[in-house]
Order: sequence, then structure tokens, then C-alpha cells
Amino acid sequence: MNPLKLAILALLLLPIAEIYVLIRVGSVLGFLPTLLLLGSAALAGTYLMQTQGLKTFARIQQSLEAGRIPAQDMIEGGLILIAGILLLIPGFLSDGASLILLLPASRRLIAAYLVEHMLRDFQPPDSPDSGARTLEGQFRRED
Repeated sequence: MNPLKLAILALLLLPIAEIYVLIRVGSVLGFLPTLLLLGSAALAGTYLMQTQGLKTFARIQQSLEAGRIPAQDMIEGGLILIAGILLLIPGFLSDGASLILLLPASRRLIAAYLVEHMLRDFQPPDSPDSGARTLEGQFRRED
């Protein structure tokens, strides 16, 4: 399925799923405990987003100062940004997905997978195996 169609489908189904889960949890726990649980998940996610974001930013700076390309750290920064967006959506599903993206171990695994699959076929243009060939010859300009 096309990634754009999949994203649109997820955006349409997410509010329905969030409302369903909120109703189910609210019917088991009650209104106030459900509200407190949502609030505490949001606070924990906000704290994790701040601390993990600053650590990732520091790693990116260290990599750049050392002359390395911080591909994995940049993708981790993007995942932290996605987690922050998910925290803005009220509900347990989005908060759970956000917390998974904010936990360092799971975020590193996801970022490593993305780096491997996104950069698999990438070769810098000046690498010897890039397939670039030098053609020698003469030319003449005719006006």
C-alpha cells in the first residue's frame, strides 16, 4: 500500500481507536482515574521528550565536531519530534506510541532499522565504487 494512503488511513482511524480505548478504560477505572492516568502519561512523556531531546542534540553536536555524519542521531531526533506530536493527541494509544519512541532502547532500534533501510543504497558521489567514469576526449565549439 502507498505510504501516503497508509498515513491518511491511520489519521482517520486513530481518533476512532482513541475514543474507543478511552471509553473502555473509563468504564473500568472511572472518570477521574482515567483522567489522572492520561495526565501522568503526558507529564512523563513531556519530561522524557525534554531530556532525551537534549541528549540527542548533544550527541549530534559531538558527532559533527568529530567530523562524523550523525545519521542515526538525526533520525532519533526526528523520532523524538514525532513522539512530541503524538503527545499532543489525547488518548492512550498515541501516548503509548509516544512513550515507546521516547525510550532510548526502543528508539535506537527503530532508528538503526531506518538508517539501514534508508541509506542502504546510498553511496557518496566521490566514492571509488560509485560507478563514475572519466571520459577523455577533445571537443570543438562550433557557433
